[in-house]
Amino acid sequence: MLAAGYTAWVRRRNARLRRPPVRGPDGVPYRSRRMIYSDGAEVSYLDVGAGVAVVMIPGADGMKETFRYQLPSFARCHRVIVADVRDCFSPEDTFDRLADDVAELMEERGVESALVVGQSLGGAIAIRLATRYPERVTGLVVVNSLTHMTIEHMGLNRTGLIPLAQLATRYLPTDAARLLSDVWSRAGVWIFDNSPGRANIIEYALWTGPRTVPSAVSKRRVDLFRDVDLRLELPRIRVPMLVVRGPRDSYMPPGWWEEMLAGVPGAHCVEIPETGHCSHVSMPGAFNHAVLAWIAGEREDASRWRGGEI
Repeated sequence: MLAAGYTAWVRRRNARLRRPPVRGPDGVPYRSRRMIYSDGAEVSYLDVGAGVAVVMIPGADGMKETFRYQLPSFARCHRVIVADVRDCFSPEDTFDRLADDVAELMEERGVESALVVGQSLGGAIAIRLATRYPERVTGLVVVNSLTHMTIEHMGLNRTGLIPLAQLATRYLPTDAARLLSDVWSRAGVWIFDNSPGRANIIEYALWTGPRTVPSAVSKRRVDLFRDVDLRLELPRIRVPMLVVRGPRDSYMPPGWWEEMLAGVPGAHCVEIPETGHCSHVSMPGAFNHAVLAWIAGEREDASRWRGGEI
């Protein structure tokens, strides 16, 4: 009875949490807007900056705020659009629904094509978007992402420590969860890493990420991907592609990003040193510099990619 009461209290606490707004360089929060998809599902999105369009896709937790450290930098020279991943699904929905949502968002915002950045599950959505709507995608950046799911990397981290870190983060009092998060960071468990920017990950986990998204919602998004294998689609990608990886990522085995590099002609890879699964959160300066530099260089070659010369 006591345990049930505590669990109910925690769920109410987490439901009341409000993610910190994404702020521009001037400290003023960006304006959040709402969109209704063709099937009636509603999401919140941001559309900031001006220039060549960049569309960002969050991972399984699905909140646009995961890119809070990217929007101010990218919006200096790009128009950046990012929406929450939907949390409402019908029994008929497949993984294609998530790619269709991105295409609908671009249509709604009057964007014919864009460079697409996807993190974790968002990278898989970006790959499906590029093969399902090739005319919409001018380039791909996939961050600590995957093309299929296997059990090849199951071990103590996956079967024991990650579930423990998830439960502790979601259900312990905030001060206790923060103390344990330091332990998870030093051990490189779950989304945590031991990079110089690990405090960003801890604050993200407590106030922006898993606590504000019910586990059933993120699981439903992942379930849509469980039987999908994008490896056969990789050779169909005919736009520049950058694979970004954190060398301490406990989710993604090295073989997974190697498959992406082998599958997409001319794909490049960059490591964000000392980071894990959320390189864009823990070391945003290094991440932003690497991706923006690649975008600037690849824009010059985009037409040759389209013509099949590279």
